[in-house]
Amino acid sequence: MILVDSSKYISWMRAGRNPLTLLAAHAQAGDLVSCGIVRIEVLRGVVKPNVKEQLSEFFQIVPEVGLTPALLHEAADLAWTLDRRGIVLPVTDLLIGVCAKKANATLITEDPHFQQMPALKVLAELP
Repeated sequence: MILVDSSKYISWMRAGRNPLTLLAAHAQAGDLVSCGIVRIEVLRGVVKPNVKEQLSEFFQIVPEVGLTPALLHEAADLAWTLDRRGIVLPVTDLLIGVCAKKANATLITEDPHFQQMPALKVLAELP
């Protein structure tokens, strides 16, 4: 199972690569999940309406790890623990990380913050 962080979507699009093409096989195989924070971060930065529409449709068919009260509590506990170690991460990254852990997914990202989250599987490229 994989969850692709918004940093990866943005990187691909800046390089002229279509995330939908890159992720199609994973989506069809059922080994791709997402979370609402990633959807928001990706869609807010898209300039072209047709690209936004395509990505919106894609996010509608990809299973989403919901931000439940339990996950919000987990993110709060993780933030507290990391803060005590001097590691202060953005709330959005904490939420994406706990969603990936909940789904037992490897997080595909270019954001180094995620390397600081314990027990989170992180890769820079698709497997």
